[in-house]
Amino acid sequence: MFKAIFNFKEYNFRHYRISVLLATFLLSFIGLTVIEVVQNPKDRLYERQILGLAIGIMVALVVSLVDYHFICKFFVVFYIINMGLLIYTKLAGKAYHDAKRWLELPGIGQFMPSELTKVFLILFIAAMFARFQKKTEKFYFLVIMCILVAPPLYLILDQPDLSTTIALLVMFAGMVFLSGLTYKIIIPVLVVAIPACFGLWWYIQQDFQVLLEQYQQNRILALKYPDLYPDLMYQQDNAAIAIHAGGLTGKMLTDSTGETWKCKGLAAIESDFIYTAFAEAYGFIGCCVIIALLSYFIFRTFQTARHARDYLGMLVAGGIGTLVGAQTIIHICVNTSLFPNTGIPLPYASQGLSSLFGNYLMVGLLLNVGLQQKEKEKAEEDIVSR
Repeated sequence: MFKAIFNFKEYNFRHYRISVLLATFLLSFIGLTVIEVVQNPKDRLYERQILGLAIGIMVALVVSLVDYHFICKFFVVFYIINMGLLIYTKLAGKAYHDAKRWLELPGIGQFMPSELTKVFLILFIAAMFARFQKKTEKFYFLVIMCILVAPPLYLILDQPDLSTTIALLVMFAGMVFLSGLTYKIIIPVLVVAIPACFGLWWYIQQDFQVLLEQYQQNRILALKYPDLYPDLMYQQDNAAIAIHAGGLTGKMLTDSTGETWKCKGLAAIESDFIYTAFAEAYGFIGCCVIIALLSYFIFRTFQTARHARDYLGMLVAGGIGTLVGAQTIIHICVNTSLFPNTGIPLPYASQGLSSLFGNYLMVGLLLNVGLQQKEKEKAEEDIVSR
């Protein structure tokens, strides 16, 4: 049992990517410096985030030593647990601002199950594709996968949490592509999907559309016609002012108390709009550092996927990279008014213990995939060492 969990014979600790852990830690640390300034002291978000970061790093280190093959054996269990948590959230979850996304856990506090969904779905999709690898080129298998992924996505969309749903859809599409789906399926799907996306974009702007809630449609229309919806653009308009106020180097060195920070009046500044806080605190240079750290992490995920020992490891690492990339793009584009206002945390930097826990779980999985190489590469290293 111990060998199944900690498969040290297959690990090459020369490939233990400390730099990946360091990059995520730096993101979290920079986030902490901003959270301390913008938080309401009564909420003690800064102190809780420090505790969450410590737990997250410990979780990443432990999970990095657990063989991902052993973890993925429980993919069905993860799917059932995930569905149970999401259904329970729908029935008995706590609601804030008309969004029912949280569970109250005794002795722990509020927890957002959708953050675990991100990890569980990556493991489930990767394990399903690996178990039925010979059938992945069949169109009916893709239909089955869509049917299985749809229920958790619907439950998250119904909370409502449109941004997380979109990020998970992008992650699923990325993993389908990485699975080696034949172009005989990809090309017809793209031929249908691309026009359908343009049609969908037109449809959701119409008065008779039924896919989005009214406030979600209004946010889209507000981005397109800002003069007609000044109240709905308040958050993003003020985010733009705060970003501009940061200039080249930001205000952290000249006003570490945040007394003159324009971003402090924004809602969810410590989570969904933390990129705006970074921009005002550290300026354009600081934003470049944040983007560089996230880009490095995403690059490492796909590099790990490329050199993974097997198909399963490739999909796990690729799924992590696609999800983190999607979240990063959505978060930054919302903060800079390129996308309609929809809340999603910036990976590793935003305040939120659920998000932090899920993100560091992914770091642990990624590090473990990196410890195990393709057999050919491993053999070549053995020859060189002799």
